Amino acid sequence: MSTREAIVAAATALVDRDRAVTLRAVSREAGLPTSSIYPHFPDCAAILRAVCHAAFAELSAAVLSASDVHAAGLAYLDFAALHPRRYRVMFGVLDLAEPAFRLFTGYTANALALWLGLHGLADQRASFRRSPVLSALAPRLIASLS
Repeated sequence: MSTREAIVAAATALVDRDRAVTLRAVSREAGLPTSSIYPHFPDCAAILRAVCHAAFAELSAAVLSASDVHAAGLAYLDFAALHPRRYRVMFGVLDLAEPAFRLFTGYTANALALWLGLHGLADQRASFRRSPVLSALAPRLIASLS
């Protein structure tokens, strides 16, 4: 693993544990001197952007490997449920709305509406700690918006 990858992995671990992403915290988590971060990232904001890009790549791979719109929607919701803090940071740090809804353009002509519904459901599921009522809505939401 390269130093850059180790920094992103350390910051991702901090995000997943709901810890502050500071240069010192990242360097401790990665087992690197703080000064070794600067050649790769000028500041914490750049590190968080890299975390977001890596997380979005993971989300994209899950959605785009799905066999149909139903599986793609569930893959999106599964990612958000498995990584709730990372999911929130992804959409809080970067404007990923357009690339996120474009993930669904190969599955439906209503990609924006589907993504808006999924994004809202993912956000509410995180707020209600994976409520079975909200989880049960997923198939109906996907069917009605696709």
